[in-house]
Amino acid sequence: MTSDQYILAITAIQNRLHAYILSLLADPVATPDVLQETNLVLIRKADDFQIDASFESWAYNTARFQVLAHLRDRKRDRLVLHEAFAEKLAPVAEVMAEETERRVQLLGGCVERLSDEHKSLLHKRYGKETAIATLAEDLGKTTSAIKQVLYRIRNLLAACVKERLQEGTVG
Repeated sequence: MTSDQYILAITAIQNRLHAYILSLLADPVATPDVLQETNLVLIRKADDFQIDASFESWAYNTARFQVLAHLRDRKRDRLVLHEAFAEKLAPVAEVMAEETERRVQLLGGCVERLSDEHKSLLHKRYGKETAIATLAEDLGKTTSAIKQVLYRIRNLLAACVKERLQEGTVG
């Protein structure tokens, strides 16, 4: 694996690593820091990666050790996840991270099925983080109407993802 391919592999797994670390830590504030440390370790230890090994396993294992290091460093805090529990949770979190990635892929396909108007509304609300009151004003509707439309769109997307998961469809 060339260094460019290695960096691309690190980039491609970012969302799954984030989900994996978050599921182990249950701390959305610390997760980005642990992810950053994981990325630094992955880059520093690029030469240690065995070509015949699975990069995903390598990355998850590195992330697990970074989570354990973070927990060890925070041991003095009262509400810290015990290291042994984190070790037992790691395989489950890995599966959950993969499932999250699959759901994100399916969601992308479901969004493409929406009308242009609904896609635009989603983009404005969630992509640009436009306030509902601003959307309502721009579209000449009440905030309640915008909330209702967004609620219906979210339900449509959830049903679409659920249906596609049952079908085993990707994309």
